Parts: sequence; structure tokens; C-alpha cells
Amino acid sequence: MKEFNSSFLRNLSKSDHLLVDKILDWVSIANEKYTEKFSFFLDCRQSKIAKQVLDSLKFDNYKLFGGYDEAHRLMLGVFPPYSEIDNNDFPVKGLTFTYRKCDVLTHRDVLGSLMSLNISRDCIGDIIIGEGKSIVFSVDKILPLILENVHKIGRIGVKTEIGFDLSDVALEQKFSDICGTVQSLRADSVIALAINKSREKTSALIKTNGVFIDYEEVFSPSFEICEGVGFSIRGYGKFLLSSVDGVSRKNRLHITIKKYD
Repeated sequence: MKEFNSSFLRNLSKSDHLLVDKILDWVSIANEKYTEKFSFFLDCRQSKIAKQVLDSLKFDNYKLFGGYDEAHRLMLGVFPPYSEIDNNDFPVKGLTFTYRKCDVLTHRDVLGSLMSLNISRDCIGDIIIGEGKSIVFSVDKILPLILENVHKIGRIGVKTEIGFDLSDVALEQKFSDICGTVQSLRADSVIALAINKSREKTSALIKTNGVFIDYEEVFSPSFEICEGVGFSIRGYGKFLLSSVDGVSRKNRLHITIKKYD
């Protein structure tokens, strides 16, 4: 393979570069040794990078799959040219924790219980919380560890079984609306409203810690957030600039931001 020019990929971290290097290796292996390769679970930003790299190479025999069709955390599969892609080939399995319907578990409860087993975060895919049951997608090799050790999540007793049924679990994302006015769609203005801080403090936060806008890390307070674009701030959560709803008498923009639960 000719030398890969990654200049079109912006703001890559050290771990991002490692991911890109792995993908390049996997494409070579698929082309030369006719062997498929699979990543661990990727977050939305990593999935976007993977897709950009593979599309730039004009390599199309790949798939991003997280165990079910609407998954957010995805595993990348790179397959030999012309081979058929089967979801069953992915080393991902779903398992279900069941418990009394009067008991309540959160995403954090379930993830914390799994992480306490020294399971790496990239071995865990989506976690779906339902009434009386929670569904987790994981790398298949850690299933025995979970089955053997998870009998309680927090103080709640659970029954753990391999397999899942999404028919009675709501998959829609829950959120709350934040409405207000901003001077412009600059990142510091929009994010200040989202996290209820002054524009000055928000600007300093962006410059120091960075924020993710459309899965790209940004350190510029003047970066414009467009309608329909998601953004996240460490320690504050994930948001979406849902709509720009008009202009006030003082020439400020009315906007609606969705904060995801």
C-alpha cells in the first residue's frame, strides 16, 4: 500500500493515530491474506474516523456493527474483497440482566458493575435500560467473566443470560430541552447556554479542555455550531443544537438545545 496521507483528518489524538494505523494494517491483511479483522467497540467519533479512512482508500468491504441495527457504539469489521459480510461473523454478543420491575438501574450502574471486573470500556458496546431488564452488548470473549461474576448490580439482584429481545425496550433517546437566546452560534455562546455558565468561563473551558463538536475536538471558542449538530463537554454531557427559532427584538438568536439523559 502506498504511503497514506492523513492530512484530511483533523485534530487526531495519539489514540486516533493508532486506530488509523490499525485500519491501514487490516486493509493490507484483507487484500493480501484474505483475512477479516475486527476492532473493539468504537465511539461515534472513532467510527467517523474509521469511515473517513476506509472511504479515502476506496475500500468498501467493511461494516460498522454494534450487535443490533440502531447501535451507537460500533465494532469495525474489515473483510477481504468480494467476500460476503455476515453480522454473525462479528465477535459481539448481547446479554440481558433481569430484575424486579420495581427496582431501577441506570446506565451508570450497569457500566460501573462491569468496569469493576477490570473490563476495558472498549469491550462494552451499547447499554440499554428497560423496565425490569437491561441489555448489554459486549465482545464475546468476556461473556464468561460477566456470567460468572455479575449477580448483583449495586444492591439489586440480577439474573444474567446470553441473548436479548429489544421488542419491549424503548430505544429512543431521552432528553430535556434547554431554550434561550444567544448572540451568535459561536461555540462559546451556545455552550454557555447549554451548561449554564458565563460566556467568559465557557470560553476558558473550551480553550483549556476542548469540546467535541460533531465528533471533532475543538479548542476555538469562535467555532460555529450549526443547527442539527451535536456536541459534548467533559463533565457536562452530550447536547444537540436542535433548532434556531428566530431573532429577538435585541437581535439575539432564539435557540433550542437538547440535553441527552
